[in-house]
Amino acid sequence: MDDGSEQGDGRQVEDEQGPEGWDDDELIERAVLSDTEEGRAIAAAFIATFGEFVTGSVRPVLRDVAEAGGEPQLLVNGLAQLMREVASSLEFPVGTDRAGAHPPEPEG
Repeated sequence: MDDGSEQGDGRQVEDEQGPEGWDDDELIERAVLSDTEEGRAIAAAFIATFGEFVTGSVRPVLRDVAEAGGEPQLLVNGLAQLMREVASSLEFPVGTDRAGAHPPEPEG
């Protein structure tokens, strides 16, 4: 996987070297959920839970807003932004730099 070769799905694999100034030990590894049974279980549970949330909580509010003459799309846009922010905070917890944004400070 360190030679830019293809994975089994045909996608190109990038070198495992990080941005200049980073050690290989500092690279963040990301697992594809569909690669393992556990990952598939996590993805299925997330989709089921999110689907229940949308069906039970979001759609009724959107219908009420539309019936009152409001713009439900603005709420959908806000929900999408919230989801992006949550995803970003999961991948890059508060107080940390985004991966690759800044190489680590030299010691000393």
